[in-house]
Amino acid sequence: MVILFAANDYFEYGKATEGFPIYLHRVTAALAKFGHSPIIVACGRTDKHYVEDGVEVYIVHFTAKNMSMKCISMGCWAYNGSRAINKKIKEIIKVRKVELIQFTSLQGLAACYYGNVPAVMRLSSYAKIYYASYRTLGKSEVMVLAFFERLAAARCNAVFAPCKNTADDFGKDIGRQVSVIETPFVNDVAVYDKSIFENRLQGKKYVLFFGTLIAEKGVLVIADILQRFLKGHPDYYVVCCGKDARIAGKNAVGILRNAVGQFGSQFIYLKQQPHEKLYPIIQKADFVILPSLVENLSNACIEAMYFERVVIGTDGVSYEQLIDDGISGLLCKPNDADSLLEKMNEAASMSETQKKKIGEMAKKRIDRLAPDVVVRKLLRFYQYVIDNVNK
Repeated sequence: MVILFAANDYFEYGKATEGFPIYLHRVTAALAKFGHSPIIVACGRTDKHYVEDGVEVYIVHFTAKNMSMKCISMGCWAYNGSRAINKKIKEIIKVRKVELIQFTSLQGLAACYYGNVPAVMRLSSYAKIYYASYRTLGKSEVMVLAFFERLAAARCNAVFAPCKNTADDFGKDIGRQVSVIETPFVNDVAVYDKSIFENRLQGKKYVLFFGTLIAEKGVLVIADILQRFLKGHPDYYVVCCGKDARIAGKNAVGILRNAVGQFGSQFIYLKQQPHEKLYPIIQKADFVILPSLVENLSNACIEAMYFERVVIGTDGVSYEQLIDDGISGLLCKPNDADSLLEKMNEAASMSETQKKKIGEMAKKRIDRLAPDVVVRKLLRFYQYVIDNVNK
């Protein structure tokens, strides 16, 4: 089966380090391994075409004017991006028989799709829910993105999401059922690079947060507990690893450094790392905190559970889809620093035997996300859509 993946972004150099490109790399690699022919068409900095690990990739460059109003600029970028991607799709379809197109919901990429090839949309997030705090994007910008996401869904024959909560919320707004197909996980790192761990963290007992440092990932909740946790646990360090971002005009790392106060020597910030450097850091963490305000089945949670770490995630925002509280991890209340601190104290007081038991249960849950399970479910979904469109 030839399956075309339309994406607003894909890594052009090195390896994927962010959520959606990581997903795209894993699912296309699995499809190629199963004997299918995946094609990726993604927005990028330059026009290029290459084949890597059995996956054909087209990078499409486009331009759009920046307007004085951010929401109008965002709309222009979404529209022009959709036009550029769908123009390339039309060119490919003229010379290749493509059975199905999978669009990402990001930036409403299917908004300009009017083709006859069956199309599905994967709900990578829903702006109306994901940015509901309006700390990263303003209300008008969120409304524009959500509009394009709903318009894109109308152009597709079916919609699916990795997270039940997101599927339900989006389904209500578009008046259609949204299927749930979880994110596949495979550890595709053959050789680990322990240099960052050995240079910065060797011999330290630490709590780890990793991911993009935005308000929606719970950065401000973490800032609120830093001094209280470190005061009660002077033998611990708090490590944050990920891409710095701005929250209310301030750098997230700066917010955390100010919040840690007198315990500054026990706070360590590491920049975003590729998996071969990140995984040794995860493996040695005493436990992991991911207090997101909203999620769509967190890659970070999946990776930490795979390495048998005790993960503290937020209840009600999709972590409960992966974590059984007290059995395969811990769940705290959303946007509640006291609840996060309580769970951190609980994790810090666990014996090594307790942590090991929870870690083993976490790994068992992630084993259910193996490509042999999840990608084969995705293929059945594709076939159902194709069969029903061709009736």
